[in-house]
Amino acid sequence: MASYQTTLIEKITIYLTKNYCNDIKVNDIGDAVGLHPDYANHIFKKAFGTTISDYIAELRIAHAQRKLLTTDMSITDIAYECGFNSIARFNATFFKKIQCTPREYKKKIVK
Repeated sequence: MASYQTTLIEKITIYLTKNYCNDIKVNDIGDAVGLHPDYANHIFKKAFGTTISDYIAELRIAHAQRKLLTTDMSITDIAYECGFNSIARFNATFFKKIQCTPREYKKKIVK
């Protein structure tokens, strides 16, 4: 059974890695790997200690950090490219994960 769950977690992780910039919901992930969304979230949280939604946010913020460091794109363009539906959601999530705004981050890191 553990091997079966590991395979499912790998499938979920691969799906997330390929699709985190898209507008995806836990239901989409469940459908993609053939599981009920609640069960997909349960086994993922058991394996990683975080929910699928939080993991997606972490992937998106890491992508945004790379974009802030390596491009001259606007913060708004980065937010949408990284899968956020609004600049407000992007700013709030970025601040929650990094403890500063995207603008502050860029100023601190890119001098």
